[in-house]
Amino acid sequence: MNGPSVLYCAPGSGLGHLNRALAVCLELQALGVSVRIVTNSPFAAGLAPLARCPITRIPADRWPSGVREFAAAVRPEVMVCDTFPRGMRGEWSQGLPAPAVYIARRLNPEATARFLGEPGWQAGIIQVVVAEELTEEHEAALVASQVPLVRLPGRIRLRPGLLPTTIPPELDGLLGSGRCCLVVHGGPVEELTQLAGLARDHGQPVAITPWDVALEGVRCFEYYPAGNLMARAAHVVTGAGYNAMADMMFSRDRHTALAFPRRFDDQAGRLAEWKPASQDGTREAALAIASTLRR
Repeated sequence: MNGPSVLYCAPGSGLGHLNRALAVCLELQALGVSVRIVTNSPFAAGLAPLARCPITRIPADRWPSGVREFAAAVRPEVMVCDTFPRGMRGEWSQGLPAPAVYIARRLNPEATARFLGEPGWQAGIIQVVVAEELTEEHEAALVASQVPLVRLPGRIRLRPGLLPTTIPPELDGLLGSGRCCLVVHGGPVEELTQLAGLARDHGQPVAITPWDVALEGVRCFEYYPAGNLMARAAHVVTGAGYNAMADMMFSRDRHTALAFPRRFDDQAGRLAEWKPASQDGTREAALAIASTLRR
């Protein structure tokens, strides 16, 4: 197996970690860095033909041991640990197989205590990329670790148009009407329904979701990446997850976000402490990772 310079570990059963991994890895490729993504997301197969970089899926029930075996086989020069410095399920609790860059996204206090509360959690981590405003507890843990920090000027996002997926004609027509309120959500159908209710206050609701659902009065489409569509909508309604907020960071006047409870993510805190950004931070994240490689 040909080893990449960078192995990006993107654990998570949804699309969020994988979307962020793809954004960073495409920027790394533009810098001439060989990359590979490993994930347990069921969306990996659908994204693989679009990705332009290798994506390997390890099923969730085999993830902890499977990702360790995979990393040992590909022998990357540097790993990227997205959100969880020792892995989502403790897969790196016995040590990292390569020097690692930790991408720090906002965690709630309970998750911060779980993933950064153990002494020595930073062993093997050579750099932290701070991808957004963090809680006080999270920030304090990073400072105490004495690992070098790189603070991004904005959030990581998959730049619109980078993956120029064909827009279905019906969806294209709705976006061109000037009345479309786009609802973008990959979470539970109950949350999608709640967001669609908010969207009716802003225009004709049109949902972008990976689920095969029927909502009364709402046209639903499966389309990726949703960031390609957002600039064309009269308004956009989303949850307050990292990627949705990053996609709309330059268009807050056209964006309504609703914070949902999550086991690890602090959506309410992200929404409450949101600050505008003058640029996105994707390239700076890739440059920070690339700077750790031997040249």
